[in-house]
Amino acid sequence: MVRIDTELLSNRRVAEGYFELRFRWPAAGRPAPGQFLTVRAREGSDPLLRRPFAFASHDGTRDEATIVIQERGSATRALATLEAEAKLDLLGPLGHGFAFPERGTEPVLVAGGIGVGPMLFLRAALEAAGTKSRFVLGARTAALVPEALLPRGAGVEVRTDDGSLGAKGTAADAVTALLPEARAALYACGPAPLMAALDRIATERGWPYQAAVEEWMACGVGACMGCAVPLKSGGFLRACADGPVLDGRLVKWD
Repeated sequence: MVRIDTELLSNRRVAEGYFELRFRWPAAGRPAPGQFLTVRAREGSDPLLRRPFAFASHDGTRDEATIVIQERGSATRALATLEAEAKLDLLGPLGHGFAFPERGTEPVLVAGGIGVGPMLFLRAALEAAGTKSRFVLGARTAALVPEALLPRGAGVEVRTDDGSLGAKGTAADAVTALLPEARAALYACGPAPLMAALDRIATERGWPYQAAVEEWMACGVGACMGCAVPLKSGGFLRACADGPVLDGRLVKWD
């Protein structure tokens, strides 16, 4: 983990309310897919807390990284309006990332909403290691799909609730359509209803399921317990320190 004052290289709108921020990031602090950073949105005490975002990419040869943010409140609005050469106060990489799949299994990457960032990073890492994967993105409507960021080639599927882009339905519908006897390994990040649906599929079919949880965080380093994730067995894990990648079959999604 490092804290750095760095420079924003670019900020582009990639979908309605979604932005990709590219910035300087040292190779010495190389993140793994699924890990995250926290950023101070602006100078002063408003907002008081840093905001967490998953890494969406890292280029060690250029010392660059990206995050994908969704404009939701004052902090993300401030980040969405930043221009190139703006200064950023970042802390990371934080948390635990994804483990690569066992030999003989096909990784199926599922993203919903802002969960697209870590899935893009994982897809690129798997590809660099010579491992092919399926990539499924679900969104409410076409305007919310960051098409410019989606990986190219075979095995990429988009589902929208209204059918305005790709097939009509949810990302979970696309996973359900896979053969039950397939040797798949699920990876996902997205809203709780999607994650719960994937949990049911993984449990029924005996597939491993690594889930990057999305929880509100205060400290981001495991000290405050503000990001507690409930477990089916009782008790909690911390999204920031124990996760954000957890065994999705253990999480109490409902």
